[in-house]
Amino acid sequence: MPGVMTSFGTSKTLATIPISCYSAGLGIGALFSTAFSEVFGRRIVYRVTAPLALVFTLLGGCATNFGTVAIARALAGLFASPCLTVGGGIISDVWNISLEKTGTIFAALFVLFVVAGTQTGPMASAAIITNHSWRWEFWVSAILFGGSTIIAYLLPETYQPQILRQRAEARMGLITTRATLTRLVLTSLGRPLHMLLVEPTVFPTGLVMAITQSVVFSYFVSYATLFQKIYHHSPYAVGMAFCPLIIGSITAIPTIAIFDQLFYRKPRIEAIRTGTKVAPEKRLYPAMLGSITLPISLFWLAWTGRADIPSIIPILSGGLFGFSFVLTMLCLPVYHSDFYTAHYSASMLAALTFMRFFISASFPLITPTILDKLGFTWATSMLGFITVALIPIPWILYRFGPYLRTKSRYIQA
Repeated sequence: MPGVMTSFGTSKTLATIPISCYSAGLGIGALFSTAFSEVFGRRIVYRVTAPLALVFTLLGGCATNFGTVAIARALAGLFASPCLTVGGGIISDVWNISLEKTGTIFAALFVLFVVAGTQTGPMASAAIITNHSWRWEFWVSAILFGGSTIIAYLLPETYQPQILRQRAEARMGLITTRATLTRLVLTSLGRPLHMLLVEPTVFPTGLVMAITQSVVFSYFVSYATLFQKIYHHSPYAVGMAFCPLIIGSITAIPTIAIFDQLFYRKPRIEAIRTGTKVAPEKRLYPAMLGSITLPISLFWLAWTGRADIPSIIPILSGGLFGFSFVLTMLCLPVYHSDFYTAHYSASMLAALTFMRFFISASFPLITPTILDKLGFTWATSMLGFITVALIPIPWILYRFGPYLRTKSRYIQA
């Protein structure tokens, strides 16, 4: 942000607009990318959107005015969104997550990489702007998008309805009419929004993920403000203060694996032997733990972030924060993937992603104002109180999930 503020003469609040634009683009793009992937297949969506995300990232780096940066970030987010939704659909296409351990592992890794990018970004950004201009943040992102574009053109098609459609067209000369395609696109586009409205487990899960993501955006602003203004760290040192978040996130993975092995895998083996099923709610134990530890990490940061307390104390709170964030953001989508078929899994992820990023998009804008009015301690404590209000949701899903699933229109479809 400082580089953008200097280059274009904007205020700190205004300089956060590109961040909000990118987040909103991710949320809106999730709906469209999923709709098109369920009509035209996964592969073509990646092949079209990956190069466009690269182009608009380059445009942002070349921008000569602030408006171009904001628009380029919005469009880059729009076309980068398949990475957050279609990827999960591909995993559901290839594996039955509820039955195959490999599928669960890849689903967990997929969500981990999505959330890890949020946490490694500040470190990478700090390292870049220490030695280069802010435009190099765009160049590095463009290099990564370039690699993604190459991979996109190597991916095979995995969506079974599209594979069957292609075979029918090749063998019997069947052609899907424009009217049929339009109807399919509109149906697929509306499905994630419909799931948010009618699926009893999707909306509360989306609410948890949206508010948690909002807290994360505010947390990053508060975190940077603390170490810049109170501890007077350099930009590079501020970036390195995010290391515990990454360590905590990595620690969450074996924790989830232990829970999964104890409470899901072993009962599933027994269930297969006896011809019964294991409730997918067994996947929620880590999220239930994370719902408790997340507010603890925020209050830890809020009340130890003072000049008279060594900076290492609030820095260490980041480890618990990263740990809690991954437990929540990883286990809730995997829980849903257990009982939605491959046909609806991508729509479910699109619904969660749309709600997560669209609602949280405004938080980078309002956080600096909240910090100025409330001060660091109470502004961060407010985030803690918000997450306290979310504690019951995973526990309610665990207790009443079996009943709520009987009310689903898509599981029964």
